[in-house]
Amino acid sequence: MKRSFRGAAFAAAPFLIGSAAHAQNPFSAPRNAVVDASGAKSIEVEAAAGDLRVEGKPGLRQVQVTGTARSSSQHMLSRIKLIAERRGDVVFIKADMPDDDNFYRDDDYSAALDLVIEVPQGLNADIGDGSGEATVLNVGSLEMSDGSGSLSVTGASGSVHITDGSGDLTIENIGGDVTVQDGSGDIKVRNVTGSFTVQTDGSGGIFATDVKGSVVVENDGSGTIEVSKVGKDLRVESKGSGDIDYAEVSGQIDIPERHRRGRRSDR
Repeated sequence: MKRSFRGAAFAAAPFLIGSAAHAQNPFSAPRNAVVDASGAKSIEVEAAAGDLRVEGKPGLRQVQVTGTARSSSQHMLSRIKLIAERRGDVVFIKADMPDDDNFYRDDDYSAALDLVIEVPQGLNADIGDGSGEATVLNVGSLEMSDGSGSLSVTGASGSVHITDGSGDLTIENIGGDVTVQDGSGDIKVRNVTGSFTVQTDGSGGIFATDVKGSVVVENDGSGTIEVSKVGKDLRVESKGSGDIDYAEVSGQIDIPERHRRGRRSDR
């Protein structure tokens, strides 16, 4: 899976999103597309500002995109484009937003493109998202970078790798390993067939349960770590502030010395 969109995930800061943006964006228009997915191995998505939903559907042979462009002016609305095309064995979807600096001189300027993307269930996904709520369901392997806003991933059949800026992160029902790099916001993980690894976490709690592999926290800044029902090991390599609480860990437990007092285990 490619990792080409991580930098782009933070590039949508000039845009306003969410319900406030909808109120400030009185102009809207549909942006829809259908792309043949027969024989496709993956989908790549470059989203910008706006809500995003990518959902795998059983029996689907196309990628169906339903979008709504929103802007604070009619002129700017016309410059919000949707690119949807087949590139070999990849289906490529992009929210093409205005990039002229003159558009950003007005502090009231805002633009967004909300996207609902339905794909064949189990299709591998490589997603870059700027800002706004994001939901991913029933894909294969997932590589995702997310700038800001809450992110929910449910039902990936393969491995999941997420780089997240800010906002709560929820991950559940994953068929492979889960790896996360996170700035701020809670991380909640449940029902993982493989291992769960947090490479870096700035602030916010880490909550994991029903992980059949190991749980590894390499570097955590602040916030509570709560872990339960782990099939293999629990390892916390570096921990700033916040408690570590765990139960039902089947393997070895290795946590920083200062957090060992008051720990609990139901092994």
